Amino acid sequence: MGSELNKKFGLFTAIAMVVGIVIGSGVFFKAEKILTATGGNLPLGILAWIIGGFIMISCAYTFSLMATKYERVNGIVDYAEAAMGKKYGYYVGWFMALIYYPTLTAVLAWVSARYTAVLFGWDITGGECMTISGFFLVASYALNALSPVLAGKFQVTTTVIKLIPLLLMAVVGTVFGLDNGMIMQNFTTSVVEVDPVIAIFTAVVATSFAYEGWIIATSINAELRDSKRNLPLALMVGTFTVMVVYILYYVGLAGAVTTRPSWKAARKAPSWPSRPSFQALVERSSSSLSSFPALVP
Repeated sequence: MGSELNKKFGLFTAIAMVVGIVIGSGVFFKAEKILTATGGNLPLGILAWIIGGFIMISCAYTFSLMATKYERVNGIVDYAEAAMGKKYGYYVGWFMALIYYPTLTAVLAWVSARYTAVLFGWDITGGECMTISGFFLVASYALNALSPVLAGKFQVTTTVIKLIPLLLMAVVGTVFGLDNGMIMQNFTTSVVEVDPVIAIFTAVVATSFAYEGWIIATSINAELRDSKRNLPLALMVGTFTVMVVYILYYVGLAGAVTTRPSWKAARKAPSWPSRPSFQALVERSSSSLSSFPALVP
């Protein structure tokens, strides 16, 4: 047991794990949901991302305080036990083992397979997609079980790689939008009038899915060097990074196309080919890479 829980991970790996787990497919299709909920109102959409982000950061801060006090082997289960007692921790442990982790890993493998199939032009409902899903599940388990150190390096590498197209979309879209006035137009106009309160609450609920998953990083506290220092830092830096990237990406989308056609397309559940070619390329390549790394480590 002791050899399995060596202090094998550093701060950068922990940050990459937080960022890599959270940034996945959610940023792509939830951006459309937020656009629809806010009636194409860009400031309201950005406000929703900020509110959802601060909720995530506040929760991460709470867990970071727990991480400074407890350094055991079960992460959230240990925190639940310390806060509410052994019986509550026992139930949380079974919930995580039987429901949360199996459901999350299965969905991530399936979504990764769907995006991979779309990337290569394969059927997303046929045998190819399910075969790829099974491969992703087996491959992620094998990588974690056989070489945790390699899994950590894989997490860091894929996190950096998938941040590149997102930031590229944010920068190019913003520069393009500022140059042609599209961002200013989208900031000052909306497609339909909506109740701001209802719109914000609906959009924030949508962001909650896109911001989900960071809590899994607490599971490596026993394998993280100087975890009482590094895990709180990773939680705070990682969640803040995610929020900034999401907002920049959302603004970048506003610079690439006006909100009216985007809003109409989002209401009709658009497919990637209906979008601007650069945006489609970014989303196809990035989303196929975004979900799978969340299975590792």
